[in-house]
Amino acid sequence: MKVLFVCTGNTCRSPMAAGMLERAARQRRLEITVSSAGVGAWEGAPATAEAVIAAADYGVDLKRHRARRLTAALVEGADLVLTMTRRQKEDVLALVPGARGKVYALKEYVARIEAELGGGQEERGPGGSKSETIDIPDPIGCSLAVYRSCAGELHAATETLAAFLARKRASAGMKGEETMRVALGADHGGFHLKEAIKEWLTEWGIEYQDFGTHSAASVDYPDYALAVAERVAAGEFDRGILVCGTGIGMCIAANKVPGIRAALCHDVFSARATREHNDSNVLTLGERVIGQGLAREIVQVWLQTGFVGDRHARRVEKIRTIEERYRGAGAGEA
Repeated sequence: MKVLFVCTGNTCRSPMAAGMLERAARQRRLEITVSSAGVGAWEGAPATAEAVIAAADYGVDLKRHRARRLTAALVEGADLVLTMTRRQKEDVLALVPGARGKVYALKEYVARIEAELGGGQEERGPGGSKSETIDIPDPIGCSLAVYRSCAGELHAATETLAAFLARKRASAGMKGEETMRVALGADHGGFHLKEAIKEWLTEWGIEYQDFGTHSAASVDYPDYALAVAERVAAGEFDRGILVCGTGIGMCIAANKVPGIRAALCHDVFSARATREHNDSNVLTLGERVIGQGLAREIVQVWLQTGFVGDRHARRVEKIRTIEERYRGAGAGEA
């Protein structure tokens, strides 16, 4: 999938949005190409100094960015074109009238996503978003605080978009249309449930790798939690599932690996909520706590559910900030 962001000068809003979506897609292992352009861009102009700083707050480096002017070829080559304002949307459609149906104002498109996910409860204006808030104002010439406010809006919107695309991929994987990769692990207390999960994943057309244990002989759960968590954190697998007697030990051990958000779930509501709100990437279960019928339901819902982003994206980002802080502190002590 190719996503094109469009603003006016291509020196602040659209490059920030492109960088943020690219980062969010990389974290979720989404295969999408992201680019940006401006309807009135000065070719080769760098990102504004304030945009560079504001984008860096979200882990995006715009120091090498150079502006480019929007062309019909760029619009035609994109699968989805997202503008910062309604006026820019009109400009794009004036340039390529045949692009109608794939061109949206960014916040208009996010409102459509939220409605599809069942989150849009407020009264909406034309295009599915509250009319007075569809546009993302141009921060050019404003203070760094205004740029940071703009960056915050863009980050929330791009996280919602990435979460939606990840959810679509997960749903496709459950139907066998696109393969999700799952890392599996268990100790002796979770061995039998792990074997059942392997059968379910095969039935659903989901690719997996079993990191053990391979019998009911006594072993140490942290070894298997680490094997799965490290590979999920490295991006080798989309999700991980760990099983022990209660699921508690696996959850504690997996969460020691930076980048892992492991969740212990013994009910369907928690399985859905931890994906929607926490973007959990490892599920832990207790074989001695729940039966296989409930476990199957939990696993299926957890794999099918996407991250909703929006305010939850801000909270997950704070978790990453905590990890980075303590990782840095550990390196300093060394």
